[in-house]
Amino acid sequence: MAKVLVTPALPYANGAIHLGHLVEHVQVNVFVRALRMAGDEVLCVCGADSHGAPIEIAALKAGKAPERHAADIAAGHAASFARYLCDYDGGYGTTHSELNRQHAERIYLALKAQGHITRREVEQLQDPTDGRWLADRFVKGTCPKCQAKDQYGDSCEVCGSTYRATELIDPKSVITGATPRLAKSEHIFVKLGDFADRLRAFLAHEGVLHASQRHFLERWFEEGLKDWDVSRDGPYFGFNIPGEGNKFFYVWLDAPIGYVSLTEHATAGAWQAWWRDPKVAIHHFIGKDILYFHTLFWPAMLMATGDTLPSAVHVHGMLTVNGTKMSKSRGTFLNADDFAEVCEPQALRYYYAAKLGAEPDDIDLSFEDFVNRVNADLVNNVVNLVSRTVPQLHKVAGGRPAPLDERDPVVVAARARLAEVPALYRALDFAAAVRTVVEVGSVANKLLQDTAPWDVARTDPERARHILTTALWVGKSCLALLKPVVPALVEKLEGMLKVAPFTFDNALAPLSPDVAIGDYVRLFERLDLKKVQSVVKPTEPAPAPLAPAKGDQKKADHKKAPPVEAPPPAEIGIDEFLKVELRAAKVVSATAVEGSDKLIAVKLDVGPLGTRDIFAGLRPHVTPDALVGRTVVVVANLAPRKMKFGTSYGMMLAAGDVPVPLSAEGATPGDRIR
Repeated sequence: MAKVLVTPALPYANGAIHLGHLVEHVQVNVFVRALRMAGDEVLCVCGADSHGAPIEIAALKAGKAPERHAADIAAGHAASFARYLCDYDGGYGTTHSELNRQHAERIYLALKAQGHITRREVEQLQDPTDGRWLADRFVKGTCPKCQAKDQYGDSCEVCGSTYRATELIDPKSVITGATPRLAKSEHIFVKLGDFADRLRAFLAHEGVLHASQRHFLERWFEEGLKDWDVSRDGPYFGFNIPGEGNKFFYVWLDAPIGYVSLTEHATAGAWQAWWRDPKVAIHHFIGKDILYFHTLFWPAMLMATGDTLPSAVHVHGMLTVNGTKMSKSRGTFLNADDFAEVCEPQALRYYYAAKLGAEPDDIDLSFEDFVNRVNADLVNNVVNLVSRTVPQLHKVAGGRPAPLDERDPVVVAARARLAEVPALYRALDFAAAVRTVVEVGSVANKLLQDTAPWDVARTDPERARHILTTALWVGKSCLALLKPVVPALVEKLEGMLKVAPFTFDNALAPLSPDVAIGDYVRLFERLDLKKVQSVVKPTEPAPAPLAPAKGDQKKADHKKAPPVEAPPPAEIGIDEFLKVELRAAKVVSATAVEGSDKLIAVKLDVGPLGTRDIFAGLRPHVTPDALVGRTVVVVANLAPRKMKFGTSYGMMLAAGDVPVPLSAEGATPGDRIR
């Protein structure tokens, strides 16, 4: 049994939790739940990063003390994370605590005692009305790079440039509106270069950092690690530096120290059992934007005190929504609570898990893909195995499963594939874990489709009982292995099946023939695309309509143009074409749709995108059996289309007067067609 400490980055206490935050916190929570299912001893801590100039500014605007403002924001964070089933040992805490002050002073004094602290004057802006030193966020002016107005003193929101506050054109104090003056003040620095060799050796250890991130950091070493300014002049919302009067720790010094103080709080004082034991594996999860702090500043502080260094710093990508950067004006900068109002939070957990691999790639939340994947792979596939079998088992055998036939090829294959899943969670390849479960579920659904046990039950109820038991066992096992991802759903299943809470040890255990399972309880609702899309409320003006105005409609109707030859298709640009996502897909099954002369119900394997159910109008030209096993081309991002016989989640492409499906033979399911 391993002993593991896990931390997400501490969200800043100056705004609500949004969907970008949830990428990291869902990733952490899935990892922690998986480790606990494996039997590891795990501690997971988190809290609000509660100091710094932005919080002061927001508190001033709100008419609150900074402590109160930060506490109110932190309470909102805790409630949002709870909605998405992300919980933390000791509760959701804060860096504004006496414990964090003590650890900040301990670490600073260790750096000072070892000679790693230096001092020098810096030139900075000062408000002439009250003598207040103005941190970057207390100054606004014109960007020195692009001349955009009303930009803060550290970076431009228009062109993305970074600069010093002293470089702003026509700077103004955010507090008083006065033009600041240049003045000098002595600041305190950590000599980061003292740790260069040790930091380089630390980052070279296998597993500490992904290779791509290690390469990114190399340039900092090549340029030489610069001294790190760790002080700010008061007034400043933070901790006083011991023996320094009106000087305070810069927020980025005490923020990561929160990992230690939150550990002490969660363990009732036993922090050394986690931060001084070399057998403990410490895993930090962060976004790309704070890599420097967690791989250089933070390890240097731990080196000074002899505390345990992280075993791994896991870096995830950024979140985009519908293919673009999150935007307030477009309505896609979405708060977690707003999204939870239109969508079951576990659905988002499932979607993020299905896209989170071991590589630090960016993630796109495409609403259409989100709805399609949750409905097709989770609801119509894995959950479907339970919803179709439990009621039938009650009809056939009073709810008592048959003994599981361990020689059944479906059972043998499922055991082999599903045994791979725990290791995939540990390797942070959640996408592969989810994909494996979905693929195994598809096989069991085909078993039900091919054998139709509800029909078999009329003549051979015992055989039907065995088929239903096999499919239910696969569904139960698949969902048991998805427990880290959709824990509340699986807890409902545990109650329905009357089994002990699932672990990786018992996830694949057979159901007891001696225990009658409970009545079916609806486990999960399908998502509605329109409802999900309703969360977007753009503030940018909508483009002018192209159709004639209502007052002109009658005139337009009376003046019908004479028939003309259809013009050639209008040209489109490459960017517009690339919006159409063509993918290779393998036909898993194909059946004629009863009541239709044209439609074939086709189940497609689209690799990382999961399985898709579509209706293809090819029945007059192709037999269903001739499609099975072929690799075809599918439009993967087409909006779902509701039809008389169900909903089609995509389109299979065909060509010719007698349509022939376009072939993608040789490609792997999910490959992009370019």
